[in-house]
Amino acid sequence: MQSCEISSDGTDDPLLRGPRTPRQPRIVVIGAGLAGLAATKVLLKRGFTDVTVLEALDHIGGRVQSVKHGEAALELGATWIHGANGNPVYHLAADNGLLERTDGEASVGRLSQYSKNGVAFYQTNVGKRVPKHLVEEFSDLYNEVESCESSSPSMDEVSLSEFGEWTEIPGAHYVIPGGFTKIIEVLAQDIPSNSVCLSKPVRCIHWNYSAQNHDLITRNNDINQDKNHNQYDHGRQDPPMAARPICVECEDEEWIMADHVIVTVSLGWLKHNHEAMFSPSLPEDKVLAIEKLGISTTDKIFLEYAEPFWSSECNSFQFVWEDEAQLAHMTYPEELWYKKISSFDVLYPPERYGYMLSGWICGQEALFMERCDDETVAEACTELLRHFTGNPDIPKPRRILRSSWGSNSYFRGSYSYTRVGSSGGDFERLAMPLPYANRTKAPPLQVLFAGEATHRKYYSTTHGALLSGQREAKRLVEMYQDTARPKNNM
Repeated sequence: MQSCEISSDGTDDPLLRGPRTPRQPRIVVIGAGLAGLAATKVLLKRGFTDVTVLEALDHIGGRVQSVKHGEAALELGATWIHGANGNPVYHLAADNGLLERTDGEASVGRLSQYSKNGVAFYQTNVGKRVPKHLVEEFSDLYNEVESCESSSPSMDEVSLSEFGEWTEIPGAHYVIPGGFTKIIEVLAQDIPSNSVCLSKPVRCIHWNYSAQNHDLITRNNDINQDKNHNQYDHGRQDPPMAARPICVECEDEEWIMADHVIVTVSLGWLKHNHEAMFSPSLPEDKVLAIEKLGISTTDKIFLEYAEPFWSSECNSFQFVWEDEAQLAHMTYPEELWYKKISSFDVLYPPERYGYMLSGWICGQEALFMERCDDETVAEACTELLRHFTGNPDIPKPRRILRSSWGSNSYFRGSYSYTRVGSSGGDFERLAMPLPYANRTKAPPLQVLFAGEATHRKYYSTTHGALLSGQREAKRLVEMYQDTARPKNNM
Protein backbone atom coordinates (compact mmCIF):
# COMPACT_ATOMS: atom_id res chain seq x y z
CA MET A 1 0.00 0.00 0.00
CA GLN A 2 1.21 3.51 -0.65
CA SER A 3 0.52 6.89 0.86
CA CYS A 4 -2.43 8.85 -0.48
CA GLU A 5 -2.17 12.64 -0.67
CA ILE A 6 -4.78 15.22 -1.67
CA SER A 7 -3.96 17.14 -4.81
CA SER A 8 -4.44 20.89 -4.41
CA ASP A 9 -5.82 21.20 -7.90
CA GLY A 10 -8.03 18.12 -7.92
CA THR A 11 -11.25 18.98 -9.73
CA ASP A 12 -13.04 15.85 -8.51
CA ASP A 13 -12.34 16.48 -4.82
CA PRO A 14 -15.66 17.13 -3.02
CA LEU A 15 -13.73 18.74 -0.17
CA LEU A 16 -11.92 21.24 -2.38
CA ARG A 17 -14.83 22.61 -4.39
CA GLY A 18 -16.22 25.96 -3.38
CA PRO A 19 -15.56 27.27 0.16
CA ARG A 20 -13.13 25.11 2.14
CA THR A 21 -14.71 23.09 4.91
CA PRO A 22 -13.30 23.78 8.40
CA ARG A 23 -11.88 20.28 8.75
CA GLN A 24 -11.82 16.90 7.12
CA PRO A 25 -14.65 14.63 8.22
CA ARG A 26 -13.35 11.61 10.08
CA ILE A 27 -14.75 8.36 8.66
CA VAL A 28 -14.35 4.96 10.30
CA VAL A 29 -15.01 1.85 8.22
CA ILE A 30 -15.70 -1.29 10.25
CA GLY A 31 -14.63 -4.39 8.35
CA ALA A 32 -11.97 -4.89 5.67
CA GLY A 33 -13.91 -7.23 3.39
CA LEU A 34 -15.10 -6.40 -0.12
CA ALA A 35 -17.67 -3.84 1.07
CA GLY A 36 -15.32 -2.06 3.47
CA LEU A 37 -12.41 -1.90 1.05
CA ALA A 38 -14.64 -0.76 -1.82
CA ALA A 39 -16.04 2.06 0.33
CA THR A 40 -12.57 3.11 1.47
CA LYS A 41 -11.22 3.10 -2.07
CA VAL A 42 -14.01 5.43 -3.28
CA LEU A 43 -13.56 7.80 -0.35
CA LEU A 44 -9.80 8.11 -0.82
CA LYS A 45 -10.17 8.57 -4.56
CA ARG A 46 -12.62 11.42 -3.99
CA GLY A 47 -10.30 13.31 -1.68
CA PHE A 48 -11.26 12.21 1.82
CA THR A 49 -8.05 11.80 3.82
CA ASP A 50 -9.17 10.98 7.36
CA VAL A 51 -10.41 7.43 6.75
CA THR A 52 -9.61 4.55 9.13
CA VAL A 53 -10.50 0.88 8.59
CA LEU A 54 -10.95 -1.29 11.68
CA GLU A 55 -10.70 -5.04 11.04
CA ALA A 56 -11.27 -7.59 13.82
CA LEU A 57 -9.22 -10.32 12.12
CA ASP A 58 -5.47 -10.30 11.54
CA HIS A 59 -5.94 -10.07 7.77
CA ILE A 60 -8.14 -8.31 5.24
CA GLY A 61 -10.63 -10.01 2.94
CA GLY A 62 -13.63 -10.89 5.10
CA ARG A 63 -15.46 -13.86 3.59
CA VAL A 64 -12.85 -14.14 0.85
CA GLN A 65 -10.29 -16.74 1.89
CA SER A 66 -7.99 -18.35 -0.66
CA VAL A 67 -5.52 -21.06 0.35
CA LYS A 68 -2.46 -21.52 -1.84
CA HIS A 69 -2.36 -24.91 -3.59
CA GLY A 70 0.61 -25.22 -5.92
CA GLU A 71 0.15 -22.67 -8.68
CA ALA A 72 -3.57 -22.43 -7.96
CA ALA A 73 -5.76 -21.65 -4.97
CA LEU A 74 -8.52 -23.38 -3.05
CA GLU A 75 -11.40 -21.11 -2.09
CA LEU A 76 -12.75 -21.56 1.43
CA GLY A 77 -14.98 -18.54 0.94
CA ALA A 78 -16.13 -16.64 -2.15
CA THR A 79 -15.50 -18.71 -5.27
CA TRP A 80 -17.37 -17.44 -8.30
CA ILE A 81 -17.77 -14.21 -10.17
CA HIS A 82 -21.48 -14.58 -10.93
CA GLY A 83 -21.99 -13.18 -14.42
CA ALA A 84 -19.84 -10.88 -16.52
CA ASN A 85 -22.08 -8.30 -18.17
CA GLY A 86 -21.79 -5.21 -15.99
CA ASN A 87 -20.44 -7.09 -12.98
CA PRO A 88 -17.89 -4.79 -11.25
CA VAL A 89 -15.98 -7.74 -9.78
CA TYR A 90 -15.62 -9.28 -13.23
CA HIS A 91 -14.33 -6.00 -14.65
CA LEU A 92 -11.81 -5.65 -11.82
CA ALA A 93 -10.57 -9.17 -12.53
CA ALA A 94 -10.48 -8.71 -16.30
CA ASP A 95 -8.84 -5.28 -16.19
CA ASN A 96 -6.10 -6.59 -13.92
CA GLY A 97 -5.39 -9.77 -15.88
CA LEU A 98 -6.70 -12.11 -13.21
CA LEU A 99 -8.69 -14.29 -15.61
CA GLU A 100 -5.81 -15.23 -17.90
CA ARG A 101 -5.51 -18.94 -18.52
CA THR A 102 -2.27 -20.67 -17.63
CA ASP A 103 -0.18 -23.52 -19.04
CA GLY A 104 -1.80 -23.38 -22.47
CA GLU A 105 -5.17 -24.31 -21.05
CA ALA A 106 -7.82 -24.77 -23.73
CA SER A 107 -10.13 -21.83 -24.25
CA VAL A 108 -13.55 -22.52 -22.78
CA GLY A 109 -16.65 -20.40 -22.33
CA ARG A 110 -16.64 -20.88 -18.58
CA LEU A 111 -13.35 -20.76 -16.70
CA SER A 112 -14.13 -22.77 -13.61
CA GLN A 113 -12.79 -25.19 -11.03
CA TYR A 114 -15.75 -27.40 -11.83
CA SER A 115 -15.68 -29.04 -15.23
CA LYS A 116 -18.65 -28.64 -17.57
CA ASN A 117 -17.37 -31.67 -19.42
CA GLY A 118 -18.08 -35.19 -18.30
CA VAL A 119 -21.05 -36.51 -16.35
CA ALA A 120 -22.43 -36.03 -12.85
CA PHE A 121 -22.85 -39.40 -11.15
CA TYR A 122 -26.09 -39.46 -9.15
CA GLN A 123 -25.62 -42.30 -6.70
CA THR A 124 -28.10 -43.69 -4.18
CA ASN A 125 -27.22 -44.76 -0.66
CA VAL A 126 -27.51 -48.41 -1.71
CA GLY A 127 -24.78 -48.01 -4.31
CA LYS A 128 -27.02 -47.66 -7.38
CA ARG A 129 -26.63 -45.03 -10.08
CA VAL A 130 -29.75 -43.02 -10.97
CA PRO A 131 -30.48 -43.32 -14.72
CA LYS A 132 -29.62 -40.27 -16.79
CA HIS A 133 -33.18 -39.71 -18.08
CA LEU A 134 -34.52 -39.46 -14.53
CA VAL A 135 -31.85 -36.96 -13.59
CA GLU A 136 -32.61 -34.74 -16.56
CA GLU A 137 -36.27 -34.45 -15.56
CA PHE A 138 -35.51 -32.48 -12.42
CA SER A 139 -31.92 -31.20 -12.76
CA ASP A 140 -32.72 -27.99 -14.68
CA LEU A 141 -35.38 -26.93 -12.19
CA TYR A 142 -33.22 -27.92 -9.23
CA ASN A 143 -30.23 -25.94 -10.50
CA GLU A 144 -32.36 -22.87 -11.12
CA VAL A 145 -33.92 -22.96 -7.65
CA GLU A 146 -30.58 -23.52 -5.88
CA SER A 147 -28.71 -20.92 -7.87
CA CYS A 148 -28.72 -18.25 -5.17
CA GLU A 149 -30.28 -19.90 -2.13
CA SER A 150 -27.73 -22.56 -1.25
CA SER A 151 -26.89 -20.92 2.07
CA SER A 152 -30.38 -21.82 3.27
CA PRO A 153 -30.35 -25.05 5.30
CA SER A 154 -33.62 -26.09 3.66
CA MET A 155 -35.70 -24.84 0.75
CA ASP A 156 -38.62 -24.85 3.20
CA GLU A 157 -37.04 -21.76 4.76
CA VAL A 158 -36.78 -19.80 1.51
CA SER A 159 -39.57 -17.30 0.87
CA LEU A 160 -41.31 -18.31 -2.34
CA SER A 161 -43.17 -15.00 -2.61
CA GLU A 162 -39.86 -13.09 -2.53
CA PHE A 163 -37.89 -15.50 -4.69
CA GLY A 164 -37.67 -13.09 -7.62
CA GLU A 165 -35.86 -10.44 -5.57
CA TRP A 166 -32.45 -11.89 -6.37
CA THR A 167 -31.27 -10.74 -9.79
CA GLU A 168 -28.85 -12.71 -11.93
CA ILE A 169 -26.22 -10.85 -13.95
CA PRO A 170 -26.04 -12.23 -17.50
CA GLY A 171 -22.91 -13.90 -18.78
CA ALA A 172 -20.60 -16.73 -17.83
CA HIS A 173 -19.50 -17.48 -14.29
CA TYR A 174 -15.78 -17.35 -13.54
CA VAL A 175 -13.25 -18.29 -10.92
CA ILE A 176 -9.85 -16.64 -10.47
CA PRO A 177 -7.03 -19.18 -10.88
CA GLY A 178 -4.73 -17.26 -8.55
CA GLY A 179 -7.40 -16.98 -5.89
CA PHE A 180 -10.24 -14.57 -5.13
CA THR A 181 -7.90 -12.76 -2.75
CA LYS A 182 -6.40 -11.19 -5.88
CA ILE A 183 -9.54 -9.02 -6.01
CA ILE A 184 -8.91 -8.02 -2.39
CA GLU A 185 -5.34 -7.08 -3.29
CA VAL A 186 -6.54 -4.90 -6.18
CA LEU A 187 -9.00 -3.06 -3.92
CA ALA A 188 -6.39 -2.56 -1.20
CA GLN A 189 -3.42 -1.54 -3.33
CA ASP A 190 -4.04 2.22 -3.09
CA ILE A 191 -5.13 2.25 0.56
CA PRO A 192 -2.29 3.45 2.84
CA SER A 193 -1.23 0.69 5.19
CA ASN A 194 -1.50 3.01 8.20
CA SER A 195 -5.20 3.49 7.40
CA VAL A 196 -5.99 -0.19 8.11
CA CYS A 197 -5.93 -1.43 11.71
CA LEU A 198 -5.89 -5.22 11.92
CA SER A 199 -6.86 -7.26 14.99
CA LYS A 200 -8.99 -4.30 16.02
CA PRO A 201 -12.48 -5.53 16.97
CA VAL A 202 -15.13 -2.96 17.87
CA ARG A 203 -17.13 -3.23 21.07
CA CYS A 204 -19.74 -0.52 20.61
CA ILE A 205 -20.69 2.36 18.32
CA HIS A 206 -21.96 5.30 20.36
CA TRP A 207 -23.87 7.36 17.83
CA ASN A 208 -25.66 10.65 18.53
CA TYR A 209 -22.78 11.06 20.95
CA SER A 210 -23.49 13.36 23.92
CA ALA A 211 -20.97 15.77 25.43
CA GLN A 212 -21.70 14.24 28.82
CA ASN A 213 -19.39 11.35 27.84
CA HIS A 214 -16.50 13.68 27.01
CA ASP A 215 -14.65 13.27 30.33
CA LEU A 216 -14.87 9.46 30.22
CA ILE A 217 -13.45 9.28 26.70
CA THR A 218 -10.71 11.79 27.51
CA ARG A 219 -9.56 9.65 30.46
CA ASN A 220 -9.49 6.50 28.32
CA ASN A 221 -7.45 8.17 25.60
CA ASP A 222 -5.00 9.66 28.13
CA ILE A 223 -4.23 6.06 29.11
CA ASN A 224 -3.89 4.94 25.47
CA GLN A 225 -1.79 7.75 23.95
CA ASP A 226 0.32 5.30 21.93
CA LYS A 227 -2.68 4.17 19.88
CA ASN A 228 -4.79 7.32 20.02
CA HIS A 229 -6.54 8.22 16.77
CA ASN A 230 -8.07 11.35 18.33
CA GLN A 231 -5.17 13.54 19.41
CA TYR A 232 -3.82 14.69 16.06
CA ASP A 233 -5.30 15.10 12.63
CA HIS A 234 -2.55 15.39 10.00
CA GLY A 235 -0.29 17.51 12.20
CA ARG A 236 -2.83 19.80 13.86
CA GLN A 237 -4.77 19.65 17.09
CA ASP A 238 -8.13 17.94 16.76
CA PRO A 239 -11.23 20.04 17.51
CA PRO A 240 -13.08 19.26 20.76
CA MET A 241 -14.19 15.65 20.68
CA ALA A 242 -17.77 16.57 21.42
CA ALA A 243 -17.86 18.21 17.98
CA ARG A 244 -17.94 14.75 16.42
CA PRO A 245 -21.24 12.90 16.84
CA ILE A 246 -19.88 9.33 17.07
CA CYS A 247 -17.57 7.45 19.39
CA VAL A 248 -16.29 4.04 18.30
CA GLU A 249 -15.36 2.00 21.35
CA CYS A 250 -12.82 -0.73 20.55
CA GLU A 251 -12.20 -3.95 22.43
CA ASP A 252 -8.68 -2.78 23.36
CA GLU A 253 -10.26 0.18 25.25
CA GLU A 254 -9.40 2.79 22.61
CA TRP A 255 -12.17 5.29 21.83
CA ILE A 256 -12.18 6.81 18.34
CA MET A 257 -14.25 9.89 17.60
CA ALA A 258 -15.80 10.09 14.13
CA ASP A 259 -18.24 11.99 11.96
CA HIS A 260 -19.36 8.91 10.05
CA VAL A 261 -19.08 5.14 10.49
CA ILE A 262 -19.64 2.62 7.71
CA VAL A 263 -20.57 -0.76 9.21
CA THR A 264 -19.85 -3.72 6.92
CA VAL A 265 -20.16 -6.63 9.34
CA SER A 266 -22.05 -9.77 8.33
CA LEU A 267 -25.76 -10.34 8.92
CA GLY A 268 -24.85 -13.29 11.13
CA TRP A 269 -22.73 -11.07 13.34
CA LEU A 270 -25.52 -8.48 13.58
CA LYS A 271 -28.03 -11.15 14.62
CA HIS A 272 -25.86 -12.08 17.60
CA ASN A 273 -24.42 -8.69 18.55
CA HIS A 274 -26.55 -5.74 17.44
CA GLU A 275 -27.89 -5.07 20.96
CA ALA A 276 -24.41 -4.59 22.42
CA MET A 277 -22.96 -3.03 19.27
CA PHE A 278 -25.09 0.12 19.04
CA SER A 279 -25.82 2.77 21.66
CA PRO A 280 -28.52 3.95 21.45
CA SER A 281 -30.10 0.75 20.15
CA LEU A 282 -31.02 0.31 16.51
CA PRO A 283 -34.54 1.39 15.50
CA GLU A 284 -37.17 -1.31 15.80
CA ASP A 285 -37.73 -1.69 12.06
CA LYS A 286 -34.02 -2.25 11.46
CA VAL A 287 -33.88 -4.83 14.25
CA LEU A 288 -36.86 -6.64 12.72
CA ALA A 289 -35.11 -6.70 9.33
CA ILE A 290 -32.03 -8.25 10.95
CA GLU A 291 -34.17 -10.86 12.70
CA LYS A 292 -36.30 -11.75 9.67
CA LEU A 293 -33.62 -12.08 6.99
CA GLY A 294 -31.90 -15.44 6.78
CA ILE A 295 -28.27 -16.47 6.94
CA SER A 296 -26.99 -19.99 7.35
CA THR A 297 -23.70 -21.79 6.97
CA THR A 298 -22.43 -23.34 3.77
CA ASP A 299 -19.06 -25.06 4.22
CA LYS A 300 -16.65 -26.70 1.80
CA ILE A 301 -14.62 -29.84 2.41
CA PHE A 302 -11.62 -30.42 0.12
CA LEU A 303 -10.21 -33.96 -0.15
CA GLU A 304 -6.88 -34.50 -1.91
CA TYR A 305 -5.79 -37.90 -3.28
CA ALA A 306 -2.55 -39.27 -4.69
CA GLU A 307 -4.49 -40.88 -7.55
CA PRO A 308 -8.12 -40.58 -8.71
CA PHE A 309 -10.53 -43.37 -7.85
CA TRP A 310 -13.11 -41.92 -10.26
CA SER A 311 -13.28 -42.38 -14.02
CA SER A 312 -12.22 -39.67 -16.45
CA GLU A 313 -15.84 -39.05 -17.46
CA CYS A 314 -16.98 -38.27 -13.88
CA ASN A 315 -17.18 -34.60 -12.89
CA SER A 316 -19.12 -35.01 -9.63
CA PHE A 317 -20.78 -37.39 -7.20
CA GLN A 318 -24.34 -36.41 -6.24
CA PHE A 319 -25.81 -38.22 -3.24
CA VAL A 320 -29.44 -39.41 -3.25
CA TRP A 321 -30.82 -40.94 -0.05
CA GLU A 322 -33.57 -43.30 -1.19
CA ASP A 323 -34.95 -43.94 2.29
CA GLU A 324 -35.40 -40.25 3.16
CA ALA A 325 -37.54 -38.95 0.32
CA GLN A 326 -40.59 -38.66 2.56
CA LEU A 327 -38.94 -37.12 5.60
CA ALA A 328 -40.83 -34.09 6.91
CA HIS A 329 -37.71 -32.45 8.35
CA MET A 330 -34.25 -32.73 6.80
CA THR A 331 -32.30 -32.07 9.98
CA TYR A 332 -30.04 -34.81 11.32
CA PRO A 333 -28.78 -35.51 14.83
CA GLU A 334 -25.23 -34.39 15.47
CA GLU A 335 -23.66 -37.83 15.02
CA LEU A 336 -25.20 -38.08 11.51
CA TRP A 337 -24.02 -34.66 10.30
CA TYR A 338 -22.34 -36.23 7.25
CA LYS A 339 -25.76 -37.11 5.77
CA LYS A 340 -26.18 -33.41 4.87
CA ILE A 341 -23.21 -33.52 2.46
CA SER A 342 -24.96 -33.10 -0.84
CA SER A 343 -22.17 -33.80 -3.31
CA PHE A 344 -18.48 -33.93 -4.14
CA ASP A 345 -17.24 -32.15 -7.27
CA VAL A 346 -14.07 -33.07 -9.14
CA LEU A 347 -11.80 -30.02 -9.36
CA TYR A 348 -10.74 -29.28 -12.90
CA PRO A 349 -8.25 -29.31 -14.55
CA PRO A 350 -6.10 -31.91 -12.71
CA GLU A 351 -2.97 -30.26 -14.12
CA ARG A 352 -3.74 -27.32 -11.83
CA TYR A 353 -5.47 -28.90 -8.83
CA GLY A 354 -4.17 -32.45 -8.79
CA TYR A 355 -6.72 -35.08 -7.75
CA MET A 356 -9.08 -33.13 -5.57
CA LEU A 357 -12.74 -33.38 -4.57
CA SER A 358 -14.76 -30.50 -3.16
CA GLY A 359 -17.73 -31.35 -0.96
CA TRP A 360 -20.60 -29.14 0.21
CA ILE A 361 -22.52 -29.15 3.49
CA CYS A 362 -24.94 -26.58 4.89
CA GLY A 363 -27.17 -25.75 7.84
CA GLN A 364 -26.88 -27.00 11.40
CA GLU A 365 -25.03 -30.08 10.16
CA ALA A 366 -22.25 -27.82 8.86
CA LEU A 367 -21.85 -26.51 12.41
CA PHE A 368 -21.65 -30.10 13.68
CA MET A 369 -18.95 -30.79 11.10
CA GLU A 370 -16.98 -27.74 12.23
CA ARG A 371 -16.76 -29.20 15.75
CA CYS A 372 -15.06 -32.39 14.49
CA ASP A 373 -11.33 -32.82 13.95
CA ASP A 374 -9.86 -33.41 10.48
CA GLU A 375 -9.43 -37.15 11.02
CA THR A 376 -13.10 -37.62 11.92
CA VAL A 377 -14.26 -35.62 8.90
CA ALA A 378 -11.91 -37.52 6.56
CA GLU A 379 -13.18 -40.88 7.83
CA ALA A 380 -16.84 -39.84 7.50
CA CYS A 381 -16.35 -38.59 3.94
CA THR A 382 -14.48 -41.75 2.96
CA GLU A 383 -17.25 -44.01 4.30
CA LEU A 384 -19.83 -41.87 2.52
CA LEU A 385 -18.05 -42.18 -0.83
CA ARG A 386 -17.56 -45.94 -0.38
CA HIS A 387 -21.21 -46.38 0.55
CA PHE A 388 -22.63 -44.46 -2.41
CA THR A 389 -20.25 -45.70 -5.08
CA GLY A 390 -20.28 -49.28 -3.87
CA ASN A 391 -16.48 -49.26 -3.95
CA PRO A 392 -15.05 -50.41 -0.57
CA ASP A 393 -11.47 -49.77 -1.72
CA ILE A 394 -11.68 -45.98 -1.90
CA PRO A 395 -8.70 -44.74 0.15
CA LYS A 396 -8.73 -42.03 2.76
CA PRO A 397 -7.56 -38.66 1.41
CA ARG A 398 -3.97 -37.70 2.02
CA ARG A 399 -5.02 -34.16 2.84
CA ILE A 400 -8.19 -32.44 4.03
CA LEU A 401 -9.05 -28.74 4.09
CA ARG A 402 -12.37 -27.24 5.16
CA SER A 403 -14.09 -23.97 6.00
CA SER A 404 -15.74 -22.98 9.28
CA TRP A 405 -17.88 -19.91 8.63
CA GLY A 406 -20.60 -20.81 11.11
CA SER A 407 -18.41 -21.07 14.19
CA ASN A 408 -16.34 -18.00 13.31
CA SER A 409 -17.67 -15.44 15.80
CA TYR A 410 -17.05 -12.55 13.39
CA PHE A 411 -19.23 -14.04 10.62
CA ARG A 412 -21.62 -16.67 12.04
CA GLY A 413 -22.72 -17.78 8.59
CA SER A 414 -21.85 -17.65 4.93
CA TYR A 415 -24.29 -15.33 3.16
CA SER A 416 -27.87 -14.12 3.33
CA TYR A 417 -31.15 -15.20 1.77
CA THR A 418 -34.82 -14.19 1.90
CA ARG A 419 -36.17 -16.37 4.66
CA VAL A 420 -39.90 -17.10 5.00
CA GLY A 421 -41.43 -13.99 6.59
CA SER A 422 -38.82 -11.61 5.17
CA SER A 423 -38.94 -9.52 2.01
CA GLY A 424 -36.72 -7.55 -0.31
CA GLY A 425 -37.67 -4.48 1.67
CA ASP A 426 -35.79 -5.88 4.65
CA PHE A 427 -32.51 -5.64 2.74
CA GLU A 428 -33.28 -1.97 2.10
CA ARG A 429 -34.25 -1.33 5.72
CA LEU A 430 -30.97 -2.87 6.83
CA ALA A 431 -29.14 -0.51 4.46
CA MET A 432 -30.82 2.71 5.66
CA PRO A 433 -28.33 5.09 7.34
CA LEU A 434 -28.84 6.40 10.87
CA PRO A 435 -30.28 8.61 12.13
CA TYR A 436 -33.32 8.51 9.89
CA ALA A 437 -33.46 11.88 8.14
CA ASN A 438 -37.18 12.49 8.72
CA ARG A 439 -37.12 11.79 12.47
CA THR A 440 -34.40 14.00 13.92
CA LYS A 441 -32.33 17.15 13.55
CA ALA A 442 -29.16 15.30 14.57
CA PRO A 443 -26.18 15.26 12.17
CA PRO A 444 -27.08 13.04 9.18
CA LEU A 445 -25.37 9.90 7.90
CA GLN A 446 -23.73 9.05 11.21
CA VAL A 447 -23.97 5.26 10.80
CA LEU A 448 -24.09 3.74 7.32
CA PHE A 449 -24.52 0.05 6.49
CA ALA A 450 -22.92 -2.00 3.71
CA GLY A 451 -22.29 -5.66 2.93
CA GLU A 452 -23.97 -8.28 0.75
CA ALA A 453 -27.03 -8.44 3.03
CA THR A 454 -27.76 -4.76 2.37
CA HIS A 455 -28.17 -5.10 -1.40
CA ARG A 456 -31.73 -5.84 -2.47
CA LYS A 457 -30.94 -7.32 -5.89
CA TYR A 458 -27.50 -8.85 -5.39
CA TYR A 459 -27.53 -10.17 -1.83
CA SER A 460 -25.35 -13.25 -1.25
CA THR A 461 -22.81 -12.20 -3.90
CA THR A 462 -19.39 -10.59 -4.05
CA HIS A 463 -20.61 -7.95 -6.48
CA GLY A 464 -23.46 -7.14 -4.11
CA ALA A 465 -20.93 -6.57 -1.32
CA LEU A 466 -18.68 -4.42 -3.49
CA LEU A 467 -21.55 -2.32 -4.86
CA SER A 468 -22.96 -1.75 -1.39
CA GLY A 469 -19.65 -0.35 -0.17
CA GLN A 470 -19.46 1.99 -3.14
CA ARG A 471 -23.07 3.02 -2.52
CA GLU A 472 -22.42 4.14 1.05
CA ALA A 473 -19.21 5.96 0.14
CA LYS A 474 -21.10 7.87 -2.55
CA ARG A 475 -23.67 8.99 0.02
CA LEU A 476 -20.87 10.78 1.85
CA VAL A 477 -19.37 12.16 -1.35
CA GLU A 478 -22.74 13.64 -2.28
CA MET A 479 -23.28 14.99 1.23
CA TYR A 480 -20.07 17.02 1.16
CA GLN A 481 -20.63 18.14 -2.41
CA ASP A 482 -23.94 19.61 -1.32
CA THR A 483 -22.29 21.27 1.68
CA ALA A 484 -19.73 22.99 -0.50
CA ARG A 485 -22.15 24.07 -3.19
CA PRO A 486 -23.24 27.76 -3.16
CA LYS A 487 -26.76 28.15 -1.81
CA ASN A 488 -28.11 29.67 -5.04
CA ASN A 489 -27.27 26.43 -6.83
CA MET A 490 -29.16 24.21 -4.41
